[in-house]
Amino acid sequence: MKELDYFNAYSIDEALNFLNRYKGDTKIIASGTDLLVRLKDNLIKENIIVDISRIKELKGIYEDGDHLHILPLATHTEIIESSLIQKFAFILRDACLTIGSPQIRNRGTLGGNVVNASPAGDSIPALFVLGANVKLKSVEGERIVGIEEFFTGPGKTQMKQNEMLVDIFFPEIKDSETGFFKKLGQRNAMAIAIANVAVKLRVSQNNSFENALVSFGAVAPTVVRARLVEKALMESSIDSSDKILYVSRLAFREVMPITDVRGSDEYRREMSTNLLYEGLLELYNNGWRRYHE
Repeated sequence: MKELDYFNAYSIDEALNFLNRYKGDTKIIASGTDLLVRLKDNLIKENIIVDISRIKELKGIYEDGDHLHILPLATHTEIIESSLIQKFAFILRDACLTIGSPQIRNRGTLGGNVVNASPAGDSIPALFVLGANVKLKSVEGERIVGIEEFFTGPGKTQMKQNEMLVDIFFPEIKDSETGFFKKLGQRNAMAIAIANVAVKLRVSQNNSFENALVSFGAVAPTVVRARLVEKALMESSIDSSDKILYVSRLAFREVMPITDVRGSDEYRREMSTNLLYEGLLELYNNGWRRYHE
């Protein structure tokens, strides 16, 4: 592992000034669950590490009106245990429950999962269907970017070299809405996802939906919205397992997986369909209520 300069930041402004001063040669670290592995493998080209783990302004989960805010240093365990998340963002809670081991969940942060921009990141499909936005800040000011626009490719985002993530926020799930997150990994929850899916539905009457959001991870260069599936869910009454199967099979046309050591492209397509079918069927059998209530 190469020698690096290391800087501890104790405030957002301090970190931003340092990022701006050494723009292009800095790498932010918080929990280090991903970055330390990449450093060990000499995959980091930057020469300066900026540690933001002590910045209190970046920690917490809070409610503002009908929106939830999760600050980037909130750990997966804090998200899982938050009463606000359990009530108003249970899809994200279910996603965080599948991330790594208890040790990883205790240390790993939502902000790290987002800026890492892995197509297999378990929290990201959940953030897609929740309609999340991210707030980015630099010495020049702030900007808000929709979560779908934030990701530009595997491991790539819109975040500039002198910016940092300072907030993740989204509307609360309403009483008329339901949904789920499901993941397929190898052998256990510690595995990187072969495929995952998040769904949020606004329930109307007679097994129909006013709105449907469906997002898949690990089956394309970035997390993808399944717009054909969404359209089908909103345009017809989903009142049988056969209709659920028909809608789920549309996912086969929307995902663009690769073949790698975790699974072939054909296997990932099939599993994407199966995950969606299982989740929708569970909701249907429970009267379109949250199946874990």
